[in-house]
Amino acid sequence: MDIDISGETFTIAEDAAAKRFTVSHEGKVIGLADYIDREAGADDTAEGTVRIFTHTEVSPEWGGRGLAAELVRYALETSAEEGLKFRTTCSYVQNFLHKNDEFDKFVA
Repeated sequence: MDIDISGETFTIAEDAAAKRFTVSHEGKVIGLADYIDREAGADDTAEGTVRIFTHTEVSPEWGGRGLAAELVRYALETSAEEGLKFRTTCSYVQNFLHKNDEFDKFVA
């Protein structure tokens, strides 16, 4: 998915082999949101596979443009569309979820 911010184009995509979502600019990865998939456990409110977001970062020189929020929103929306519930150990994703209650029904 391409997004335009301040006249610059960024590409957000999933790299399933690496278990991460990425944001790129001119072909160079400048941010990522890592995840692991595991089977739901006794402490989850879901059945089947649960996606756990473990780490999010954007290169400092690209900070302040809202790229992390765009990346995380795409990652959560894509995961929900796949029928996955999710959890997080990443503080950025946790804060994003607190501010965006439309994802509440997908939290495991």
